[in-house]
Amino acid sequence: MMFSKKVPAFYIILSAIAGSLLTILIFNLVLKSSAQDSNETNTNSNTGSEGDYIIKRDPRNFKYISPIISIEPKNESEKYAVLKSEIEQYIDKEKENRSIISASVYIRDFAKGDWIAINPNEQYNPGSLLKVGVLITYMRMAEIDTKLLNMEVVYNGQKGFVFPVEYYKNDTVKEGKKYKISELLEYMIKYSDNRATVFLENHMDTTIFKKEFADLGITAPRFNDPTYALNVKEYSMMFKALYNAGYLRKTASENSLEMLTKSTFKEGLLKDLPEGVVVAHKFGEAGDQTLHELHESGIVYLNNNPYMITLMTKGTDWTKLSEAIGHISRMVYDKEILSAVGNQK
Repeated sequence: MMFSKKVPAFYIILSAIAGSLLTILIFNLVLKSSAQDSNETNTNSNTGSEGDYIIKRDPRNFKYISPIISIEPKNESEKYAVLKSEIEQYIDKEKENRSIISASVYIRDFAKGDWIAINPNEQYNPGSLLKVGVLITYMRMAEIDTKLLNMEVVYNGQKGFVFPVEYYKNDTVKEGKKYKISELLEYMIKYSDNRATVFLENHMDTTIFKKEFADLGITAPRFNDPTYALNVKEYSMMFKALYNAGYLRKTASENSLEMLTKSTFKEGLLKDLPEGVVVAHKFGEAGDQTLHELHESGIVYLNNNPYMITLMTKGTDWTKLSEAIGHISRMVYDKEILSAVGNQK
């Protein structure tokens, strides 16, 4: 026969109270942890970080989606460490020779997200680089008015407007001729035509234009302000937004980049590249008779390893600036060629 020892009621009550207190403590800890997770996840900012990446999202208030405009590692890549050192040495040498006064470079490998930036905080007058911003604005306007790009208008010039002096001149629209809006956009991008650009600027929705810069995290544009300036990382957001197709519709992004591949400017990124390399690019010039600025940004479609490069330069000789951009572009191209070959092995 087995015997059981009677437990006093006092100990039973004490045990029950202790168990209840432990349950409440655990429940409160779970609630606190859940609240912290919720606060970290539900953020209204269009720029945030997840692990080792910085993510910029479209800030428009969609109900069920949050499109990604750009995603990038927080830190520069070791892949480009040697290349960065070589480019910095080249820039220092050109500065010593007084071929250039300053230069900034941003490189981004779209396949793996690797990137580097050289002298990224230097400010430059973007000049005609802003024409890509006008293009994006019209593509956004065309999302609202689907007939916009096929609308025909008569180019009637801008009486009294003084166009900036251009070192690199090209084809331009003709007074009194009828053009579709899409054709004016092509003149603006393909030939960097200032007359087509001013006409388009005068007829675009400036609210959309300014919001575009805010959405992409770029310093707000100021028309006809010679002191307006950007850095290489800021400007590169435009090409990243087009390539990632997270800001415009996919077809609009595709058409915009296709238009940019038709640019006739060959005195910068394309200067030393092999014939036939496809590059969606835009150049810009600024400055005065003494100090010149020459810049170019683009996406080089190297087989299955597309990469983007933005170069901004200052100096006193247009030819030297052009040569510097062409030389650095070729340095990056050669590095990417070797990298692509290595990935295939």
